[in-house]
Amino acid sequence: MKSSSSVRILTPDLARGAALLGIAIANGITAWSLRSGDAPQGYHRTLSGIIVNNSLWDKLTIILADMFVHTRGLPMFATLLGYGVGMILVREQRKGATKKQCRAILLRRYGALILFGLLHMVFLFYGDIMFNYGLIILVLVIPMRNAKNKTLLITAGVLFVLAMVMNSALWSYLDMNAVLLHGYGHGYVQDQLVRGASLAFMYNFLQFPYILPLVGSVILIGFVAGRNGVLEHPEQFRTPMRIAAAITVIIVIAVGLPVGLASLGILGHEKFFYILNSLVGMASGPGTVVWISWIAGWVERRKFTDTLPIRMLTALGRMSMTGYVLQSVIFIFIMTPWFLGIGSGQSVAIVAVTATGIWLVTLVFAYLWSLTGNRGPLEIAHRSIGYKKNRVYGETPQLAPAS
Repeated sequence: MKSSSSVRILTPDLARGAALLGIAIANGITAWSLRSGDAPQGYHRTLSGIIVNNSLWDKLTIILADMFVHTRGLPMFATLLGYGVGMILVREQRKGATKKQCRAILLRRYGALILFGLLHMVFLFYGDIMFNYGLIILVLVIPMRNAKNKTLLITAGVLFVLAMVMNSALWSYLDMNAVLLHGYGHGYVQDQLVRGASLAFMYNFLQFPYILPLVGSVILIGFVAGRNGVLEHPEQFRTPMRIAAAITVIIVIAVGLPVGLASLGILGHEKFFYILNSLVGMASGPGTVVWISWIAGWVERRKFTDTLPIRMLTALGRMSMTGYVLQSVIFIFIMTPWFLGIGSGQSVAIVAVTATGIWLVTLVFAYLWSLTGNRGPLEIAHRSIGYKKNRVYGETPQLAPAS
């Protein structure tokens, strides 16, 4: 059996590759497929997608998406982002980087992520996550990078509770249809450029105080895990990993399922359950990573790492930034009404299938690109901006606290 270090390499790549499928489906349902104007006869709009002519397939898609897609991929990405920060910090410290040098490295790397997110938000997809995630690293994780694990975990817990209170108060006063069902249909300039620029330069900063505690709490947990090598040494962290995995299962069943049932009208209070899943669902991130780490371990024990599906999925995971942005490019040409319009304003089942097809295109692209032996295009650009060449460190490593 391979060492745990190989599982460390496999797990994040599998997780990111799989998460991109969930993100594609979620964004397809809640953003890309939305079309302005009244729905045609027989079309029933819910917060989880459109049901056409009472279709059983649409209803089944809504149930499954609310359980396994909506607010599942993004928290997993947030966890992995924090994990990556922790890994980078430890790696650079072991090379002899001082605290000041580590700070400079992280500022450059995640400052570059903010830049990429800003461009993506303005020109391709107003719902970009890289901008806010990078900003959270800069204002929360980097200042706390040398804090003890206990301090970080307590901070994460306090932030999560604060996020529940703040966002519940905010969302309870919002018209969810106005917020979530603002569709495409006015052309690229109004639908994307104006909206993306507004979010990037005005509204995004107004909502950032609400995003920071919600997403930041999950990123901090991932950071602690990465700094302590949880995926590299899972045998040392069985209890917390099992707890995280159990929390995810509880959220999927006790939160995700009621959202789907409420969207179908079986339960009332659709808005309440939708908000509950959007908030509490963030806590599913660490546990989802744990489940995938167990799958990765099984894949290695069965010696399936060299099979084509695993190689393709890990290739996409290794170039997840390219895959994420490529999704937006394809969505624009495939689904927006000012281009092909395939899936635009259509049933949730059709949208999910279309989004899966788009993800498959990115999967094939990533695999073919990986055969060149190079990093992804955006990963190369990000690395060239985010790292100084020929870094020289002092001789004495300054390791982060482990407790």
